[in-house]
Amino acid sequence: MIAGSEQHSHSGQVTAGSLALARCLNCGTLLRGHAQCSLCGRGYAFEQGILDAIGPLTGTNRVAARFYDSKHWSRFRPWEQLFLWFQGPGVRSAREQVLRHLPNQSHLRVLEVGIGDGENVSLLPSSWELHGVDIARTQLEACRNRFPHLRGQLTWAEAEALPFADQSFDAVYTVGGFNYFRDHVRALQEMRRVARPEAPVVVADELPELYRLAPGHVLGIELLDRWGLRLMGLDPEFIEMVFGCRIDLPKLFAEELPRYRHYRIWNRLGYCMVEPGLV
Repeated sequence: MIAGSEQHSHSGQVTAGSLALARCLNCGTLLRGHAQCSLCGRGYAFEQGILDAIGPLTGTNRVAARFYDSKHWSRFRPWEQLFLWFQGPGVRSAREQVLRHLPNQSHLRVLEVGIGDGENVSLLPSSWELHGVDIARTQLEACRNRFPHLRGQLTWAEAEALPFADQSFDAVYTVGGFNYFRDHVRALQEMRRVARPEAPVVVADELPELYRLAPGHVLGIELLDRWGLRLMGLDPEFIEMVFGCRIDLPKLFAEELPRYRHYRIWNRLGYCMVEPGLV
């Protein structure tokens, strides 16, 4: 049984939660509950229940963070919910197509990469000690406000640089967003690193080439799709990122998580890759 998180201070030592599991991003030294690395001296702000372990964002992570921290996300979100509803049918059913691959056990310590404002939280067992990371600070704040029990277990960080000790979690998963991670190889390596050897790693998202099914691409009029996505709320940078997405999923997972299993989800418009961990 894993104990839940205790109260945290802005600095100094704490006994559980994100800082208790954290390691320094600079040198890899375990923080052991301290807000400053004992070896290199790097400090880690811990404010209002969120650990700050992020550096300057670049590439697609910068684009995605700006989008989710902006008004554009609130405009686009209903369209995302509508997409998931039709793939369920119902948003809950759509999400459970992914979450069913997590262990069916109580009292686990689990990490969601890209937790957003916590859409999956209420679908998980209440006995789990859930930790979440995201690159969008506003989404973490919304998650903390929706689920006060996660205060102290949310971290502002990138999937490519998870600030946790090796083998910290009984399961690691991400639902949506993986297509636009800055470095897919590094993100998978990090998720596997912080998972226990027997822990599953679950990665799900829509098909990277899904945009090709849009009317404009079918008709050979890409500008039509750009116009439609702008009306739905996507900003130009995000649209460029969508149209520029190129991932060879089978090759990527075969090289990084060779024991993975591929499940087709969301009416075959999405994928769920599950690396089960060692039995």
